[in-house]
Amino acid sequence: MRILARLGLGVAAVAVVAVAGLYGASEWVIRRSHAVPLTPIAVPRDAVALAEGSRLATLTGCKSCHGDGKGAVWTPVDWREGQVAPPPIARSIARYSDAELARLIRQGVTREGRTVFIMPAWSMTYLADDDVGRIIAWARSLKPAPDDVQASTWFGPVGRWKILTGATRPSLVADPHGVAKRPADPGRYLTQVLCSECHALTEPRVHDGKVVPPLAPMAASYAPADFQRLLHEGVGAGGRDVGFMGTIVKENLHALRPEEVAAVQRYLRGIAAK
Repeated sequence: MRILARLGLGVAAVAVVAVAGLYGASEWVIRRSHAVPLTPIAVPRDAVALAEGSRLATLTGCKSCHGDGKGAVWTPVDWREGQVAPPPIARSIARYSDAELARLIRQGVTREGRTVFIMPAWSMTYLADDDVGRIIAWARSLKPAPDDVQASTWFGPVGRWKILTGATRPSLVADPHGVAKRPADPGRYLTQVLCSECHALTEPRVHDGKVVPPLAPMAASYAPADFQRLLHEGVGAGGRDVGFMGTIVKENLHALRPEEVAAVQRYLRGIAAK
């Protein structure tokens, strides 16, 4: 009995050490400071820019992720995984300067210099300066409210293991790719900002455990009217169910203008032709 007791204590001790190591190593990754410089950003204040910022916040997922700005809880509390809870925007950005907020959006780095997780800065990094300014203008127009979601994101042991192994991707982008102004022909630009998180251009990609099709041959296979329907209604050619893509369209991509959809397809058809 003593041997079994000692064996049990030994196993427990090893487990405690392993959990402590996991917590310590993952906490170092979470709290590590990143020296990412700030870049000045011009934030417009006119009504037209504010309206466009609101549309861009829809397109890029700011509204759907953050509960229309009021905060949200994506996942139920799970002691193994943790909880994903995008914060209410007005409350979370109150201490941020415009330059700090631009860095958070495009490079995934907080005011304190830490990387965030899950927020898709790796696609938002392609946003042009003027569009970032418009999104910030929209974010600044929001006000804290009594019904804001006050939950916070935290990571359980499985969630921390995923951070250590890279399965949960840090949002850090060392060098932003954005240009000063949105291009006049925005096909390539919108593809990078809105589609690159999930899709590659010419090869299938595994995203969240599922194979997603390459963009260029898929877009080239669609008639223009069908492609418009796909990105405005989330319905594939011939009425085909497009799965999670349908959710993304209904939450975000439906805000694309018809001429923007046409520009995206024109760009992707050019890639497919090569």
